[in-house]
Amino acid sequence: MRLIPFIAFLFFGHSHMIAQTVSKNNDEEVNKIDMRMSRTACREGEILVKFKPKSAVSVKRRANGKFSTSSVSSVDAVLKDIGVEEMEQLMPNMGNAQPAKARMRIRDRKMQQAATENLSKLYRMKLSSKGNDLSSPIEKLKALDEVEFAEPNYLVFTTATADDYQNEPLYPVQWGLNTVNLPQLWAVPVSENRPVIAILDTGVDVSHPDLEANIWTNAREANGEEGYDNDNNGFKNDVHGWDFINKTGNIADYNGHGTHCAGIAGAVGDNGVGVVGANPNALIMPVTVMQSDGVGDVATIIRGIDYAAANGADVISMSFGSYAASTALEQALGRAYQSAVLVAAAGNDGFCLNHRHPEKGQ
Repeated sequence: MRLIPFIAFLFFGHSHMIAQTVSKNNDEEVNKIDMRMSRTACREGEILVKFKPKSAVSVKRRANGKFSTSSVSSVDAVLKDIGVEEMEQLMPNMGNAQPAKARMRIRDRKMQQAATENLSKLYRMKLSSKGNDLSSPIEKLKALDEVEFAEPNYLVFTTATADDYQNEPLYPVQWGLNTVNLPQLWAVPVSENRPVIAILDTGVDVSHPDLEANIWTNAREANGEEGYDNDNNGFKNDVHGWDFINKTGNIADYNGHGTHCAGIAGAVGDNGVGVVGANPNALIMPVTVMQSDGVGDVATIIRGIDYAAANGADVISMSFGSYAASTALEQALGRAYQSAVLVAAAGNDGFCLNHRHPEKGQ
């Protein structure tokens, strides 16, 4: 899988961390990506476009949510020509906001501090004409002075996926914990403030007996009135997170991959059930960005990143990958990196992007 350069690598493989998934074979949990096609696989009729922050573009939508105008006549002419029907702002919360707890700064390849991108004008476009050949509309968008970049909405795929926590029934099969010396870390006194790990995946089984006690709760929504956006974050009833696939706060997992990853990160310890997570003191924030078949797209993942960062995630876990190179995703991760540790899967196919392997036909 292609990895964004500044992602922090903290996980240690997809060991089976939840009791009900122990018998599963890893090959059954992953999408086998066809390398001949995956560099260009994208959502039909969808383009990600970023207008320059200082441009006069100001997107307006009708009451039904359909695109109305960009407020710039030359831009509107092109949008009409390529058949734009809808435009969705991808980072409404963190696009231009400075995080309240900025702890990290982005550095470039020469380790110089890099500027944080303004993503307030990053949009997903939906065109009236469907199809994967988006080269012509993308070139027309790039020709506009107001546009910084335009690219397809690429597809992304899930990858395979002090208390005496060692007394858990399935602890003996958790080889990864001792490999990275986590038992020694558990002996270190912990802060009263429990870290929040956002799991961007297929969802999480929030009622799972080895996860339920560690599921993050949005207190203002939990104590507020049902059916209202009590915390004014743009999501009604997001008591335990948000499902961007079904657009609901009712979190479930119809694939199992997200629950699997949540168990690796923060399964409850010392409860005599199943396994123990890498940090059993952590809270799990479920953010559903992948469909039940394990396929997602860059635009939805960016919305999930925006939600997680804006709602206080200390760690954003992303166990998925793609061979496509997305500028939009890289910039969105750069903004989130100011306030959260980013964790990514390292890929399961042994494909190396740094240099060629003739013996593998690469």
